[in-house]
Amino acid sequence: MEIHSFKANKTLNAFKLKSWTGLYVKTFVISIGVYCFLRVSFLVWNWGLFKSIGISDIAKAIFLGPRFDACSMAILFLPLFLFSFVFPLFVAQRFIKTVWLIMLSVLQIPFLVLNIIDIEFFNFAGRRFTLSSLFIFQEAQGKLTGFFTTYIPGCVAGAALIFVYIWWVRHIVKDSDLEVRSKTKHILGHLVWLVVMVILGRGGFQQKPIDFVDASLFNAPVLNNLVLNSTFSLIKSSDKDKLPQVQFFTKSDEYIPSLNGFGQKPSLMDGIRFKTKQNVVIILLESFAFEYMGKPNHQEGYTPFLDSLADKSVFFPNAYANGRRSIEGVSSIVAGIPALMNEAFITSEFASNYFVGLGSILSEKNYHLSFFHGGNNGTMYFDRFTKSAGISNYFGANEYTGGSEDNDKVWGIFDGPFFKFYAGKLTEFRQPFFSMIFSLSSHHPYTIPDAYKGKYKKGSLEILESIQYADEALKDFFDFAQKQPWYENTLFIVTSDHTQKNILPEFDNELGHFRVPLMFFHPKMAWPKIDVISPVQHIDILPSILDFLGYENKFKILLGESVFKSTPDKTVLLFNDSLYYQVGRQYVSVWDKHGEIRHYAVDDQRLAMPLNLSVDFTLEIKLSLEKKLRASIQYFNQGMWDNRLYFPNK
Repeated sequence: MEIHSFKANKTLNAFKLKSWTGLYVKTFVISIGVYCFLRVSFLVWNWGLFKSIGISDIAKAIFLGPRFDACSMAILFLPLFLFSFVFPLFVAQRFIKTVWLIMLSVLQIPFLVLNIIDIEFFNFAGRRFTLSSLFIFQEAQGKLTGFFTTYIPGCVAGAALIFVYIWWVRHIVKDSDLEVRSKTKHILGHLVWLVVMVILGRGGFQQKPIDFVDASLFNAPVLNNLVLNSTFSLIKSSDKDKLPQVQFFTKSDEYIPSLNGFGQKPSLMDGIRFKTKQNVVIILLESFAFEYMGKPNHQEGYTPFLDSLADKSVFFPNAYANGRRSIEGVSSIVAGIPALMNEAFITSEFASNYFVGLGSILSEKNYHLSFFHGGNNGTMYFDRFTKSAGISNYFGANEYTGGSEDNDKVWGIFDGPFFKFYAGKLTEFRQPFFSMIFSLSSHHPYTIPDAYKGKYKKGSLEILESIQYADEALKDFFDFAQKQPWYENTLFIVTSDHTQKNILPEFDNELGHFRVPLMFFHPKMAWPKIDVISPVQHIDILPSILDFLGYENKFKILLGESVFKSTPDKTVLLFNDSLYYQVGRQYVSVWDKHGEIRHYAVDDQRLAMPLNLSVDFTLEIKLSLEKKLRASIQYFNQGMWDNRLYFPNK
């Protein structure tokens, strides 16, 4: 009877998996379960991005996700495996359990935190967290209180999830029998587990290990990101964020003529330019999506002053930011360098490449040069980059002369007082001057002064109150500026660095996530008839300024072109999550991660119906679009790698 009982208990213990194998199986399964829960949380939190997608596709994405979770776990568990393979052979079990649990916590908690953060961060970056996204942690220094305050429920829920996970694993570890009674069985068991980990780490038995491309199964990038987890994307991006070296053409004269800026074109500014040197002011508004405007979208909107300014300006309703992040917007505008790679140019290995900024060009014309940003000095490296772009004077929070009550205690100086400071400084500068200001208050966590709280309509998004506050600050700036002697000799260019969350369904798509306002305003200019329907982009601003002023653009990046020059086949080139979007007047061409190019009608903003050859969409048109897309990619990538972005002009 005792022998039978002993055998039964032994069988029961084996079934309960209390050995090293059991510990790994249980912990592995629980870890994947947590990641699946985070994937569903990602879906629910960002439901606005998914609501127009079919339930079957969403279910498929969730079903495919655990494969990538298992791969991530296999990689994270490798140090634990090496530890448990060696040390239990000669170290006491109690010590082993403690160290193993500590190691698991150190390995898992940071990545769990990362996945939790990415549930919201995805709205800013448009893709899962990668190695190039790490700069955000440097920017977050000293601002964590503001973030936690904004997302208290999410932070509490995330902390609770991590606590439950560690508590559950601790219980499993405590209940496990990890003593090595047979070295042979211990070694063989770990070798078997090693084989399993290799298979899971590869994502299966296929020829090549699992990669980003294996998640690119849907036309909607947001679904591909739902398949992934942030741990996988960060680990895999360590060798994937590099700009690929491509060569579709062997000679430059085979593709250079296809680019926007190629050739000499007549300008609509010829014969009507001012005889005196004109000042130039660029106003870059934080997170002002085009859809927040009222009149252009046939709604009340949240930007009454910007709407009124658009009525008096050359306003482009089909304008696109070249990037999804603030750090990309500045380089696109002042250097004409688009964001066509995963890492921002400012922080990339190419940051030391030869480039000619707008400041460097205008300094030769004896312009006073300045850049203003109310953020703490060093934010996004703007102070360093603008100096390298030839803009000699930088004014940040350190240079601000107002009181401490004007600081939002998160990012820097509120827009209201900082725009007043800016207007006063412009009046002090000698003319002609070039100056650029980048607003701040409509950046997360969207803080506005207490005196303005409750003044504006709420809207459906948290950002909208700060948008209205920034719009009022812009109005106050122009009210002051129009009384100054320099006002009537100044070209004002107003745009936004990138978009934010959507409020209108027609903008809830990949192209809509790049749509920003762009307008050129001059109090005394009688503008010629300009094609405002053609798509334009941030990198068109630099050549447009030089064209307006009548200065030759000796250092021309051929991807952009002046908005005052006629370019019938003009396109803009966008990049996000390793996909290229070439947007023209009639067609949108998409280069996916598989290297395939699909074409859509420009009205098909959701990119749902790929075009087939027809009487309207001929083979000649298709080949021309594809040649231009390949030409643009090769021009940029090769120019970056060879440090010849101005080729063949340099």
